[in-house]
Amino acid sequence: MKTAFALLGWLCLLPAAPVHGQNATAGKDGRSVIVEENGTRLTITCLDPRIVHIEARPETASDVRKSLVVDDRDFPFDGFRIKRSRNKIVVRTSRLAVEYDRVSKRILFRDRTTGDTILAEHSRAVVAGGPDSGYRIVQRFALTPDEAIYGLGQYQDGAFDYRGRTVNLVQANREIASPVLLSTRRYALYWDNYSKTTFTEKGGVAAFDSEIGDGADYYFIYGSDMNDAVAGVRRLTGEVPMQPKSAFGFWMSKERYRSFDELTGVVAEYRKRGIPLDNIVQDWQYWGEDMDSWNGMVFDTTRFPRPEEAIDRLHREYRVKLTVSVWPGVGKKTAVYRAMDSVGALFDVPTWAGYKVIDIYDTAAQKLFWRYLDNGLRSKGVDAWWMDATEPSFRDGLYQDRQEYWSKSAGMTAIGPFARYLNTYSLVLSRMMYERLREQSDKRVSVLTRSAFAGQQKYGTSTWSGDIYASWDVFRKQIPAGLNLCMTGFPYWTTDIGGFRVVSRETGGKAGAGEIGDYRNAEATSDGGYEKGLQDSAYLELYTRWFQFGAFCPLFRAHGTEVPREIWHFGEPGGRYYDAQLQMIALRYSLLPYIYSAAWQVTAAGGTMMRPLVMDFTDDPRTFAEAGSYLFGESLLVHPVTRPMFHDRNGRIGIPDTTVPVYLPRHAGGYWFDLQSDACYPAGDTVRYEAPLHTIPVFVRGGAIVPRSEPAQDANAADNRKLEISVYTGADARFTLYEDDNETYDYENGIYRAVDLTWNERSGTLTVSDAQGSFRPAYDRQTFTIRVVSPGPDGKAEIMRRKVDYTGKELKIKFRKPDYIR
Repeated sequence: MKTAFALLGWLCLLPAAPVHGQNATAGKDGRSVIVEENGTRLTITCLDPRIVHIEARPETASDVRKSLVVDDRDFPFDGFRIKRSRNKIVVRTSRLAVEYDRVSKRILFRDRTTGDTILAEHSRAVVAGGPDSGYRIVQRFALTPDEAIYGLGQYQDGAFDYRGRTVNLVQANREIASPVLLSTRRYALYWDNYSKTTFTEKGGVAAFDSEIGDGADYYFIYGSDMNDAVAGVRRLTGEVPMQPKSAFGFWMSKERYRSFDELTGVVAEYRKRGIPLDNIVQDWQYWGEDMDSWNGMVFDTTRFPRPEEAIDRLHREYRVKLTVSVWPGVGKKTAVYRAMDSVGALFDVPTWAGYKVIDIYDTAAQKLFWRYLDNGLRSKGVDAWWMDATEPSFRDGLYQDRQEYWSKSAGMTAIGPFARYLNTYSLVLSRMMYERLREQSDKRVSVLTRSAFAGQQKYGTSTWSGDIYASWDVFRKQIPAGLNLCMTGFPYWTTDIGGFRVVSRETGGKAGAGEIGDYRNAEATSDGGYEKGLQDSAYLELYTRWFQFGAFCPLFRAHGTEVPREIWHFGEPGGRYYDAQLQMIALRYSLLPYIYSAAWQVTAAGGTMMRPLVMDFTDDPRTFAEAGSYLFGESLLVHPVTRPMFHDRNGRIGIPDTTVPVYLPRHAGGYWFDLQSDACYPAGDTVRYEAPLHTIPVFVRGGAIVPRSEPAQDANAADNRKLEISVYTGADARFTLYEDDNETYDYENGIYRAVDLTWNERSGTLTVSDAQGSFRPAYDRQTFTIRVVSPGPDGKAEIMRRKVDYTGKELKIKFRKPDYIR
């Protein structure tokens, strides 16, 4: 067999010399090993000690296209060593050993310290004859029997662990394709392919099968735990910038407000009632009722006159931010349509609303898009951007097969066939928005988008789960859908609280109807169909439970159609549904110091705000299939109630069962504490938790610190001068309390304030560190009410309190342990 290989390492340089009669080529940047065998070029590139890039391409493949996701940048690197024998080449970093077997043609990834195999390739196939001079690529991996796998995006089938499952990685209205796989063996894979891809796992073999590519192309990321692996995905695909603090407050939205007067009246009513609110959202047709005026990127002068004045009033008088809906398509009567048409940047493919989709891959189209958006909307004072239908939505966008069909019908984009770049439209649009918004001002970018792809988190984006329907089954499925998306690197996700559609029923995915028609082809299913709307107690109960879940999502957002969503439509003060929502809003705002500090951990340390239990409790196999509970931040375990207790479709339930079983994973802290009552429960137990309508089960792990404040009317008005800091004992704990100006990117230059709170379990001491960073808040002194919560007899907590003043200098507060704690 003729073999040529070139080996190049930072610690071990080998010359590019002929081997067995063939010329070897040097790797790139001192990080690569290249093996050429039987017409295939295999490249192993060590980006850092635990991130390895694998490429296997036919030698006849065209020039390598630049990745749309992974930037050409230098990663921190301490070099690698190479060991070679007749049949093996082993590349060793300080964390990994990557072994290539020249007989089986497979790669093995091992832990450098333990020698354990982490993952092994099974086989690959690169088949010529694909579209665009490309190849069909199938890359298979051999999994271990005991591992579970997650990620891959957001899907509506309720799947959590993907062992034994098939996943269609194609964008659609309610599906998000993000080809990142996360394993309980502490690794992640990013499959760098943008075409239609099918993932399957069967009999211990997992496979990515992509329609078009130039070869197998993937990245292996190894972490110290699953959270660290996701942090590694972000180091590879892009770190997450801070959202404005207001993004973590309450969002009021519906389809749709029909004038500035109506929208402002809603904001005024929230303020009159003293209900916290940060964001008001203007959905479609603020540009005019004519469908041919679609997305003109201007305010209709009749119903939305003098936008600068109206938006300024929202800011100045009500301290509320405005988000507006912007689409990837334009109607034929708009100026932006004519401009796009003049440069040939419109796809001639049917859409459900009659607009034409813009070729956002075209740089000329990007400039035009921005020019009209900037002149018509941003310059008027709009704060944030709801980029709707960014799959992009053509016809039948609810369903993956029809979305795929119409997208491919669009033919060529400015950079190649739509089929090759099928899943990346939203990624490119988000990048354009982020880069241009940052050029304009230092105001933080906040973009809510319905579609996404790996790496999009670096562009200031959040996502939601699309036009879902109101049912308990759909509600229940949102939890694993969101958790799996978050495991691909996206930290900010939400849903339409109560379901987008309430009255209408879905046909169940039949192809052929237009998108609006899909909503109203009434075939009896369990989705939607609450014909009485807010007069139906069964829907009010569903909405209340969904609202509780929303309060513990990264973004807390009410939105939908067919019934109004403002709180007063659910009753008045004293009513069970009104008060239940009010209670959740107050709880959300009291937790803003915790939530905003968690957002800082996302940005500064690669943290994940909303994540499944398995990521933190991988040593507890019971968490592998637990999709009904999740962690919100580092310390809170949330278990939404996802079944009716009082009303179902048949009417009132005779004897309500208001208890829910909640599994509380084992951990070093030994206990879990009820966030509201401080009751304590042993870790490792399943508790029957009493959860009447106004209650959502939320627990704090022992060995945690949770700061809270008095709820304010908006996030920026929150007064951090007085904070309640609860220390939940059982193990050492650490929490970084974070503040900045809430609005700008000054934190990138160190203008922030971070205070480390550290609990020493053995000594019973809480240490408050010197304030770090150069941000100076409006106050010189803070008052901390310290609560030390310890497990007591009969499931009751023992609480010790101390009030201290903090001026930015280190404090040590010593607590005496109760006699019963040994």
